[in-house]
Amino acid sequence: MGLESDFSKNNLDFLRLIFAAIVVLFHVSRLTHITAYATLGAFMSGAYAVKSFFIISGMLIYRSYLKSPSLASYLEKRARRIYPAYFTVVVLTTFVLFPLSILPASQYFVLGLWKSLAANLVFLNPSRSLPGVFTTSGNIAVNGALWTLRVEILFYILVPLIAYLCQRFGTKTVLVTLFFLSTLWRIVFASLALAHPSSRLYLDLQQELPGQLIYFIAGIVLLFYFDELKLHFSAIIGVTCCSFLADHFFLKGSIDVLWISGIVFFFGFWRYLGRFTKYGDFSYGIYIVHFPLIQAMIALGLAKQGPAIFLLVTWACILVVAFLMWHLVEKRFLAKSSHYRQMQTAAS
Repeated sequence: MGLESDFSKNNLDFLRLIFAAIVVLFHVSRLTHITAYATLGAFMSGAYAVKSFFIISGMLIYRSYLKSPSLASYLEKRARRIYPAYFTVVVLTTFVLFPLSILPASQYFVLGLWKSLAANLVFLNPSRSLPGVFTTSGNIAVNGALWTLRVEILFYILVPLIAYLCQRFGTKTVLVTLFFLSTLWRIVFASLALAHPSSRLYLDLQQELPGQLIYFIAGIVLLFYFDELKLHFSAIIGVTCCSFLADHFFLKGSIDVLWISGIVFFFGFWRYLGRFTKYGDFSYGIYIVHFPLIQAMIALGLAKQGPAIFLLVTWACILVVAFLMWHLVEKRFLAKSSHYRQMQTAAS
């Protein structure tokens, strides 16, 4: 299994940055509705990028658990990595976006706002909007990307249980069973969504934890068979291309987990590009700050200045905020054993 030292020579941090950029471009297209961005929406799939994130998480988080000396150590590392930045973004957007609200302070800072804030801080995300904010745009969501973090957190919690079940009943049996149940969940709610096209309930349920588990499990499978898979990159890219074409033209997303896993493994391990994040890991910051920044730029009228100016200014703001988020928040809370701290120490 991929616990040996050469597993650390991967490009997964670089891939996460690429996928985060894809999500940004996808949301730029969807939120602005600018014709010039139509190509971005056609070729940049936020859904596939998110699924890739889940596969990478399956590899890295399960490996992190197996290498952790205790359950407490594992949970502490996960909390340190994901929660400080999440807390900062949720709290800051609540207050910083108040000037963009059409409501006065007396109607903005009401009990419902504080209840929503408290719920968001524990990943419940009951409301993706703020009182009177972005009401003139076609989408009032403040941060429509945060739902994936709720799923990610639940993955973290499930990992110790999955590891226990693997030891108790056998790894293959457990992983195949979970994969099957997750697939069944997706099929059932996809069918219900087709039968009730006027309701989004079934589509929303389809993308919750059970439906996304197949991608996390796929990542765990890549980890367990790492030693064997790294000997067959030619076969992997061949299967990846064939499954992508079959899925795109005939199966309509039914086997996307196969070719997405192939892309992640091939480009993650085929050629080592070096310590890409030795100066910082900005992919998480980009992911959690981009949506409200895009929405704010639209509300401020920047989209009217032209597609090139909008994209340039928005990207500049996203990168600056992600940079500050890493250096002022994320890095400060990392455990000393974090490989990001170790890489930066080596770089210095």
